[in-house]
Formats: sequence, C-alpha cells, structure tokens
Amino acid sequence: RRQCPGLLFYNELLHIFYRTRLCDYKNAAPHVDNLDAAVKADRKQTQHMQELVKELSALDQSLSRNDLHYRERAALSEKQAMIQEQLRNMNGFSSIGQESLEPVYFGNSRRTLGDKLQLAPPPIDGEWLPKSAVYALVDLIVVVFGRPKGLFKECGKR
Repeated sequence: RRQCPGLLFYNELLHIFYRTRLCDYKNAAPHVDNLDAAVKADRKQTQHMQELVKELSALDQSLSRNDLHYRERAALSEKQAMIQEQLRNMNGFSSIGQESLEPVYFGNSRRTLGDKLQLAPPPIDGEWLPKSAVYALVDLIVVVFGRPKGLFKECGKR
C-alpha cells in the first residue's frame, strides 16, 4: 500500500462501484471510509512534502551566498542532506531518487510532487491514475454516501 497508493485507490473504487451497482450501500460504506481516510492521509503527506521542498529551496538559496563561514555552510549542508533524505524516504520520492528533486530548482514543484498515483512498484511504473481526478471522484462518492446520513454540512464543504 505504501509503495503504490494508486492500487489501493483503484481497488477501493472497484469495490465501491460494484457494491453501488448491486445497491448494497451498507457493505460499500466501509470502502468509502477507507478511501476517504486514504485521501486525507495522502493530502497530508503531499502538504508535508511541499513544506520540505520549500525549506530545501530556501536552504539552497542560503548556501548560494558567498559570505557564509565554514561552520554555517557545513550546518546548512547537513540540514540540506537531512531534508533530501526525508524526501527520498517519503512515498513519492523513494522509488524515483535524486532526479525527481531537480525540477524544483527550475520552479516546477507541481511536477516534482506529481499528480500521479502509481499502480505498480518501480519495475512496472508506467501505469498511473491522475490524482486530482481520483480526489474529485472520492469527494463525490463521500457526498453521495453522506447525504442520506444527514451530514449536510460536510457534504456542502466538499
């Protein structure tokens, strides 16, 4: 699940669509809850990654100054290496490696974090789902399942 989150989303969506086609809403509800929790966790992780990327770019700007002393430069370099390691260990960067960090320096952070949910681990990484479309679909499904429960405020926010 951590290596290819797209597979989790795909599997849960298939279960939900199958259960709703059978009008079995009671058994579809746990899949909707799982999917909603996965989306919230993925959004939180993406936000954390964006914060790390911003911090990394600020460190790069600080390191590019010429008036830094050796100790300051060493401390900043150590912090930069620590942040890069955190990014590599996170889901989106673990399989891609250092190449994925390069577009940030050119201002394209959206491409770095990606709008893709991988369906398979690295040897077969050509298949993916568009993250924004899956998020919109999950929001619609949660609204459809939340209205009969009377959760109108939550549905209105979504």
